Amino acid sequence: MDVPLMELSGRAPVVRLHDIEADMAAATDAIRSQLTGWGFMAAEVPGIGERVEAMMNEFAAACRATGPSLSDYAYDVVPQLAVGGTHGFFPYNSEIPRLANGVPDPKEFIHVSGAMIGDQPPGAGDVLRAFPAFGTRAAEVFDIAFRLISLFGEVVRGMMPPGTPELDLSHDATNLRVIHYRDVGDREVLAHEHSGIQMLGLQLPPSDQGLQYVLHDGTWVEPVIAGTDVVLCNIGRMLTSASDGRFRPSTHRVHTKPMPAGYERLSSVLFAYPQHKARQWKMVDGELMSLNATWGDFIDSRFQGLGKQS
Repeated sequence: MDVPLMELSGRAPVVRLHDIEADMAAATDAIRSQLTGWGFMAAEVPGIGERVEAMMNEFAAACRATGPSLSDYAYDVVPQLAVGGTHGFFPYNSEIPRLANGVPDPKEFIHVSGAMIGDQPPGAGDVLRAFPAFGTRAAEVFDIAFRLISLFGEVVRGMMPPGTPELDLSHDATNLRVIHYRDVGDREVLAHEHSGIQMLGLQLPPSDQGLQYVLHDGTWVEPVIAGTDVVLCNIGRMLTSASDGRFRPSTHRVHTKPMPAGYERLSSVLFAYPQHKARQWKMVDGELMSLNATWGDFIDSRFQGLGKQS
């Protein structure tokens, strides 16, 4: 079934990196309207597409490298942090989504956490030093994306009742996932319908179209973000819980038409989390409730197939 394209360049508010706080403040009403009407948010950030493309191309080159090899840094041998969550390289065919009937996604990917960029604990950043061109690009994109998602978070928090605490997104616990799809064969579904665990997610411009979202009215659309400077901000299940259902998770998938041999697709997304040891909270009928569980407990109850628990 064909899914209509959703043009966003020239329609989404422009947020310039040199004036990011002021531009996000000016875009507040537009972004809130997007979330209310669509279920996700969008902004056009001049220059981000070029930076993301350079980073993803360096990751693709790292995937092809043999000395060193990314497999030397697979997630089961990289330090797993209570503060930084799962990070490291996830080999091809290592993720089997819940709706995939046991069939792995045709991809390999890496999680670059803020703690990893800071080499905490010592040795966590070894993979970035082994592939310095990728490491430099990833750190730059991470910094920009974290600034953006923190400001999106403030816009969303302003839609919640008075007394809502700060989302307190953690630089260390946040992960930048960079994905390399390959050897897809005749598959049309590259990523099944899903929503994220995190508080907020920031979809960065991919190398090709195929990312699709379901709107509040139940229809699917395909935002045009490949080759652009448009970023999309998703609501994750953590924020759905914290808002007591005020915001539904942003549901999305990746579909494509059958592609010729050798087809590759590169994409990246920032998953923003609070500290895993922080206590869960929820706004219920305008009142703040503190729960007897941590956000790490929330992740452990929902995290499937991506390495060791936090």
